[in-house]
This record gives sequence, C-alpha cells and structure tokens, in this order.
Amino acid sequence: MKKIIWIIVGIALIGLVIFKLASNKQTTESKVYQFDKEKPILVSSDTIRLKDLNVEGSFTGTFEPNKEVKLSAETQGKINAVLVDVGNIVQKGQTLIQLDNSLLKLQLQTIEVQIEGLQDDVNRYTILTEADAVQGVQLEKAKLGLKSAYVQKATIQEQINKTTIKSPFSGIITAKLSEVGAFAAPGVPLLQITDLNTLKFTVNVAENNLNQFKQNEQYAISADVFPTISFNGKITMIGSKANMGNSFPIQFQVENTKNWI
Repeated sequence: MKKIIWIIVGIALIGLVIFKLASNKQTTESKVYQFDKEKPILVSSDTIRLKDLNVEGSFTGTFEPNKEVKLSAETQGKINAVLVDVGNIVQKGQTLIQLDNSLLKLQLQTIEVQIEGLQDDVNRYTILTEADAVQGVQLEKAKLGLKSAYVQKATIQEQINKTTIKSPFSGIITAKLSEVGAFAAPGVPLLQITDLNTLKFTVNVAENNLNQFKQNEQYAISADVFPTISFNGKITMIGSKANMGNSFPIQFQVENTKNWI
C-alpha cells in the first residue's frame, strides 16, 4: 500500500514540474520582441555637429623676479656714501654706492704730471733728432716712456671707476646690507636689487595635463594681490623631466603691472 502512495506522489511531482516549466516558457516568450517584417520600424536620428572642446583648468604657481642680484664692490675701500635705501626704485647706470678714492685720485694726478714731462721730452727729442743733435734712440725711449705712462693712467682711472657702484639694470632695492663707514671688499654683498618689471611664473602640472600647454603660447594669469587684473603669460620653458612630486614645471614670462611702483 505504501509503495503505491509513493508512486502516486512521484507522478504528481513530475506533473507539477512539467506544468511549471511550460508556464515559464510562455512568460519568457511573451517578453521577447517578435520581429515583424511587414511592420515599419521607428528610428530616431540626429545631425552630427563639429564642436571645439575648450578644456579649461586652473593651476597654482609662484611668482619670482626675472632678475635679482646682490651687488658687491670690485675693489676694496671704505664706503663714503650709500645713495639709496630699501624700496627705492633705481634706473640702469644710476650710482648707488661711492667708495673712498682719494688716494687713487692723487696717484692719477702724479701720473698726469709725469705724462706732461714725458710729452715735453718727446717734443724736445723730436726737434733735436731732426737737427741731428741727438741719436734717434733717445727719441724712441721717450716715446715708449710716454706710452707706458698712458697705460698707467688708464689703469688708475679704471680703479677709480670701480669705486663707484652703479645699478646693472632698472629695478627696486630690496635689501641694504651695509652702511656708510663700513669697509667694502670684493665678494661682500652691499645691496640687493630686484627687477620686477618682468616676472617669472612657475607651475607644476601632472603629465596628463601637459597637452594643455604649448611653447611660446600666451595664457591668462591672475595674482591674489591684484584679483581684478589679468596678466598675459608667455611660456618660456616646459620641463622635460618630472620633479620629486612626479609633476613637470612650466615657466611663464609675465609683464608686471605698473601698480607696484
């Protein structure tokens, strides 16, 4: 009796599975798109248009002077005058510091007296040589002595010129490192002058941003100190080697606004 019951239960389960599979098949087929060759298909279309992609971005960088030097004397001597102070705007060739040159001027006067005497000797020996009163060798010695004196004069004059320290370019005094009465010597900084007419602006960008920059191209640059003013920066250098931060330096040349004066 139990065996018959188990057979009936098995048949019922098989029937239930077959029914479920048939039901699932009908549901799936109802959801599948059935292509009808006779029915037109609606297609949405659009026109292809060319459009320039202007990729914009901002990068943070630092400004630095185009030129900056610390001036020192080419010769040693006591400082007699410092004619500028920090913040003063100076022009190229302007006198900034005057060293004591009184001893050199005395030497210059001495050699000028010698030149005068040697010139008289040359004039005298020239007349005597033409009259066969003296040998021509004496005239040649006088001429050589005169040439040597002129060389000495030029040397002393050059030393005097070096006691006047002038500005090598136009800019602003950004540091005063000595005072009147101090002793100047070659290699000892006396003043610092900075050229702010032209600035260098440097940014560091990732490698995937390098394609946004091209050599000698102009780019807009803004500064926090003048937020309403836009500067034009021309690229002068694109780094070919990454730095420690795995970024590449790009340097711009920027003409400064005259508001800094």
